[in-house]
Amino acid sequence: MKLSQVKKGDVLISDGGFTCIKVGQRLLVRESEDGLWVTCACGRHYLTGQISFDDPDQLVGLRKAE
Repeated sequence: MKLSQVKKGDVLISDGGFTCIKVGQRLLVRESEDGLWVTCACGRHYLTGQISFDDPDQLVGLRKAE
């Protein structure tokens, strides 16, 4: 999934590999002055923390809910 295709109000599903988000959890995308984020056990998990090393627009570990 591309970060550029995600906006505030979208719902994402976690694929796993998170210490602060359960596998399969539905996450509402929110926005602050620091960027897009979802709620996690630690508070806020910013989507920029999930950017692939190979593609700066590709998110890892999350997919859009249908």
